Amino acid sequence: MTIVTEYDWQSDTFTHHTDRATWRAAVAEIAAKAHAKLPECNGRVDSAVKLVLAGDVELLADGTARVASQSNGTTTYHIVNGHCDCKDFAKAPHGFCKHVRFVHPKLARNS
Repeated sequence: MTIVTEYDWQSDTFTHHTDRATWRAAVAEIAAKAHAKLPECNGRVDSAVKLVLAGDVELLADGTARVASQSNGTTTYHIVNGHCDCKDFAKAPHGFCKHVRFVHPKLARNS
């Protein structure tokens, strides 16, 4: 199991760790920054944290991601270039639906 915990914006690379405590701390740090920077998205940030910690986010080799629905066990959403195909994406502040918030590196960088 590989878990992404660090992203280097200069080199556009990820550092992978398998330490659960390190992983959870990294997610909490990003969430805290997101809460501070985008208070209008706090509910979505909390939902995104749950998705990430549950392992419901799959980063794909082509740079896109697949995120499981929290409400429907058979639905997945696709993140491509910072856009999500969920119903909430169009109305979410700044386009930060819960599926996009922690998946797209350029959006995570805004935290």
